[in-house]
Amino acid sequence: MPGPLPTGTVTLLFSDIEGSTPVLRALGGGYAEVLAAQRRILRDAFRRHGGRELGTEGDSFFVVFVSAADAVAAAVEAQRGLAGHPWPPGGRIRVRMGLHTGEPTPHEDGYIGIDVHLAARVAAAAAGGQVVLTGTTRQLVADRLPADAALTDLGRHRLKDFPQPVALAQLAAPGLETEFPPLRTPGERTHLPPQATGLVGRDEELAALTRLLGADRCRLVTLTGPGGSGKTRLALAVAEAVAGAFPDGVFFVPLETARTRDVVESALAEALGLPAEARAPSDVLAFLAGARLLLVLDNLEQLPDAGAVLEQLLVAAPGVAVVATSRRPLHVYGEHEHPVPPLALPPPGRVPEAGAVALFAARARLVRPAFALGPDVAEDVAEICRLLDGLPLAIELVAARTKLLSPRALRTRLARDLDLAVSATPRPERHRSLRGAVAWSYGLLTPEQQRVFRALGIFDGSFGLDAVAAVLADDRDPLAAVEELVDSSLVVVEEGWAGEPRARLLRTIAVHARELLAAAGELEPARRRHAGHLLAFVEEVAPGLRSGSYLSARDRIEQELDDVRAALEWAVPEDVADGADPARLATGLRMCQELYWFWYACGYQAEGRRWLSRAVRAAGDQDSPELMTALHGLGVLLSQHGEVEQGRDALERSLAYWRRQGDPARIARELSSLAVVHRAEGEAEVARGMLAEAIELARVSGDAERLAAALSNLAIMDVDEDRPAEALARLREALA
Repeated sequence: MPGPLPTGTVTLLFSDIEGSTPVLRALGGGYAEVLAAQRRILRDAFRRHGGRELGTEGDSFFVVFVSAADAVAAAVEAQRGLAGHPWPPGGRIRVRMGLHTGEPTPHEDGYIGIDVHLAARVAAAAAGGQVVLTGTTRQLVADRLPADAALTDLGRHRLKDFPQPVALAQLAAPGLETEFPPLRTPGERTHLPPQATGLVGRDEELAALTRLLGADRCRLVTLTGPGGSGKTRLALAVAEAVAGAFPDGVFFVPLETARTRDVVESALAEALGLPAEARAPSDVLAFLAGARLLLVLDNLEQLPDAGAVLEQLLVAAPGVAVVATSRRPLHVYGEHEHPVPPLALPPPGRVPEAGAVALFAARARLVRPAFALGPDVAEDVAEICRLLDGLPLAIELVAARTKLLSPRALRTRLARDLDLAVSATPRPERHRSLRGAVAWSYGLLTPEQQRVFRALGIFDGSFGLDAVAAVLADDRDPLAAVEELVDSSLVVVEEGWAGEPRARLLRTIAVHARELLAAAGELEPARRRHAGHLLAFVEEVAPGLRSGSYLSARDRIEQELDDVRAALEWAVPEDVADGADPARLATGLRMCQELYWFWYACGYQAEGRRWLSRAVRAAGDQDSPELMTALHGLGVLLSQHGEVEQGRDALERSLAYWRRQGDPARIARELSSLAVVHRAEGEAEVARGMLAEAIELARVSGDAERLAAALSNLAIMDVDEDRPAEALARLREALA
C-alpha cells in the first residue's frame, strides 16, 4: 500500500493524448492495445523517477513528484519511450504534458488547491509531444536538467480561469519533438476549431469576404443560406484569412443550441476564456470594450433577439468585428449580408472545373485514396452534384459512399431514392435535396444502424460513449455503433474531456434524425432515457464543484451543457397550463438541485435563475425537498440581481418548510441567506438575529459548511459596524 501523500512543495504532472479520436477511428478495436502500451510506457518512466500516480481517466495521467528534477527526467524518458515505440499504422501516440510546482493541500487520496488546477491548465495548453513547465518549476530545475536537455522560454500566457498571465517554458532534449504550434491559451490570437479538410470551390467568395472585412467600417458580415450550404466552413476560412488584422485575436462561438440571450452571453464568455467571476453580461462587454478582435458567431437563426444582442455588442465594443452565420439576415444597422450559394455546377464538357465536382472528388479520396475524375466517372459525378443542387453537405454525405459504391451505382440509386424523398417532402428545393440526401444515406443503413441513428437524434450537442449506451439501452457496443455511422458521414467524432472520444451529429442531420425518431414512436422513451442519463451525470459530477476538483467538475459539466439544457427543456416545461408530468418534473427538480451551485459559482447566474424560475412555476404549490432547494437557489439569485423582495419570499417559503421538517442544517442555510437579504435592506438587527440562530443550529448539527457560511456572513456585518477584531475572530473560525 502507498504511504501518506507528500506534504509541502511537490511537482504535479498532468498528461493526456492529443488527437486520440483520429487514432481511435483508424484502429477501431485495436485502440485498446495502443492505449495499454501508452499507459505502460508512461507508468514505467514515472515509477523509475519516484512519481506517484494519483489519477488515471481515459488516456490522462495525474502524477506527483517530490523532486521537480525527477519530474522533468520522467517526462523526458516517457516522451522518448513514446517516440521510439513501434506504433501500428495510423496509431502513433502523441502525449502532451504540463508540470507545475507548488504546495497543494493533501486531501483523502489526492490533492486540492489552485496549484492542481494550474498544472492541469498548462497540460491542456500544450500540443502532443510537448512538455511545458511553469516558471516556478523552471527555476527549480534550471541547473538540474537531464543531460543535453534545455528549456525554451515561451513567454507569459493567460490560462483559462487564471486572471494573471503565467510564465511558461518548453522542455527540449534529444529524441523529443521541438516544433509545435502556438500554445492553446486565451492569450493566443486565433481560437478556431481545426478543420480536417480544406475549403473547396469557394475561392471567389473567400476573396470577396476578405476584401469586405478589410474595408473601413465593416463590422458585421452575415453569411446566409440554407442548411448544408457551407456557411460555417466559409466563415472559418474567412476568419483565418483576416486574423492578422485583429491584434487581440479571433474567436469562434458555436451557438447552434442557443435559444435564449443568457446562453449566448455564457457561450461568449466561455469562448473568450473569462474566469467564472467575470462572466456577467456587463463583464463581457467591459472586456470587449477595449479589444480589437473578430468574433465568429455561428448559427444565429434560432435566436429570437439575435439582432438586439449584436447591436448592444457592437455599440459597446467599437473595436470588435463579427462574422455571423444564419439562415436569414439579422436586420442590424450596418449589417452586410452575404448569401452563400450552392457550389458551382458543371457546364457541359468542363466537369472537373466545377466547385461541386471538385468537392465530391476531394471527399471521395478521403475514403478511397485512388479515386480519380477520369472520363469514365466524370459525368456520373456531375449528375450526382446536379441532383444535389450543389449543396456541400449533401455532396459530402454521398461522396462518403464511394468507399462501397461506384459513381455510376451512386447516381442510379440516388436518382431513384431522391425522387421519392423529394416528392414526399413539401419544402424549398434546396432543403428537399439535402433532406433527400440524408434520407438516401439513411436508407442504405441496416435496420439496426437506422435505429442507432434515430436514437442519436435525441442529442443537442456532442456526446460521449456512455451517453450512447444509455440512450440505446441495450447491450450493443456504443463505440461500434457510432463507428458505423461515422463511416457513412452521418456522425462526426471529435476529442473531448480527458481525451475521450465524443460524437456529434451536424445540426441539419440531427433535425432529420429526430423527425425519424418521432415518426417511429420512439421520441418520448428516448427523451426519458436521455434525461435520466444527464441526471445521473450531474448527480455524480456536481458535488465536485464544492471540492478540490472544482475546475475538472466544471469542465465536465460545460462539455455536456447543450444536452443538460435539452434535458431540462423536456423535464421542466415552460407552459404548464395542463400541469407538469410528475415524473418529468421530479427529474427536472433533481437536476436543478444538483446544478444550482454550478449556475451560481461558474458564471451562469442568469441562466440558472431562468431554469429555477421555470421549475418553481411548474411545481406550483407542491412541497418537496427538491423544490425547496430550487426555491433556495432562486431566492439567492433573485436577491443578487436586485429583486430583493421576490428573493426574500422564496427563501422564507423554503425556511418555513425546513422548520416544519425540523432539519437544523437546512434551517441554518436559509437563515444565513435570508440574513444577507435583510442586511441589503438595511435591517441589521434582524440579520444579526438570524445569523446567531444559524450559527447555533450549525454547531448543534455538526454541519461545518453551514457554520463557516454563517460565521463569514456575520463577520461581514462586523466589518459594516467597524468591529474588525470580532470579524477576524469569526473569519479565523470559518477558515478552520
